[in-house]
Amino acid sequence: MRTPDIYLRSIGVHLPPVVSIETAVAEGRYPAEEMEYFRLGGAAIAGDVPAPELALRAARHAFERSGGMSPRDLDLMLYADVWHQGPEGWQPQYYLQQHLVGGDVLGVEVRHGCCGLFSALQLAAGYLRPGGTALLVGADNHGTPLVDRWRMIEGNVMGDAGCALLLTTDTGFAQLRSVNVVVLPEAESVNDGGVPMFPPDATVGRPLDFAARNREFRKRLFDRDGSDIMRAIQTTLMELVDRTLKEAGITLDEVARVAFPHGRWDDLEHRGVNWFGLTLADTTWEYGAGIGHLGVSDQFVALDHLLAGGALARGDYVLLIGLGAGTTMACAVLRILDIPQEYASDGPG
Repeated sequence: MRTPDIYLRSIGVHLPPVVSIETAVAEGRYPAEEMEYFRLGGAAIAGDVPAPELALRAARHAFERSGGMSPRDLDLMLYADVWHQGPEGWQPQYYLQQHLVGGDVLGVEVRHGCCGLFSALQLAAGYLRPGGTALLVGADNHGTPLVDRWRMIEGNVMGDAGCALLLTTDTGFAQLRSVNVVVLPEAESVNDGGVPMFPPDATVGRPLDFAARNREFRKRLFDRDGSDIMRAIQTTLMELVDRTLKEAGITLDEVARVAFPHGRWDDLEHRGVNWFGLTLADTTWEYGAGIGHLGVSDQFVALDHLLAGGALARGDYVLLIGLGAGTTMACAVLRILDIPQEYASDGPG
């Protein structure tokens, strides 16, 4: 989807303190024998701060950086998440409407796995009219009884964060050149773990254990020839990136940095960057390894980090790639038009 008239006005981030991998090992939470191979640094942990509060703090940060935009002038608010946000039967965007934007703006929760903020970008780009503005927020706190953040994904840990993007149709520090989200339905079972769909996991206290689910799926691949699914994921992702770059009017050689989901380095190296002729140094993997997989927020918190660290310059192109259950794949291209002054004085919030 070409998006020539969509601009990123500001990014807001709330990243909780990081608990180091060494601390997790000392407390018996992370296996010591995996430290050297997986090279993780730690996880941002929000404690008992609810995910909607992380989102609110990030949204306020985005408005502080917006150069005078008002929450009351929004046309759309989309709230993306992957994990439980609060009371069942309640929706988290209401918390932001109560404490920040009011009730006149259309506020909708987006549940599209770890690609949720990409989906929100695409939805907002199709919704906004000239002069329109949108707030996209993503937030997750994984520190709940049904998640073991240190072991639920082999070679990775789960972090917590809030992230907010302010979009406009007129001006911003970055232009969204193209965004696409696709689903490979035949790979729907990759993350289902072979468990019943009813009753839902959370209602019976079944933990979310992606490591066990991936082992179960691999067993199914061996029992039945499932290699076609894995090849289809690779092919679909490569075609998606190629299409998004073409819509943006650039080639991969013109991209300054690439942000993938915060995952295990060997998966990224062998089944990610090498498909595109990249190296880990072209990506934000090292930063992600220090804060954990943040659910919906990885690529956008990493973008904020690149800006704060001086890794991007005016005119640079940034490629954002998303992968999620479904199997969902997403891609977006941003062109940096200017480096906002706040990045000279503050880092991620």
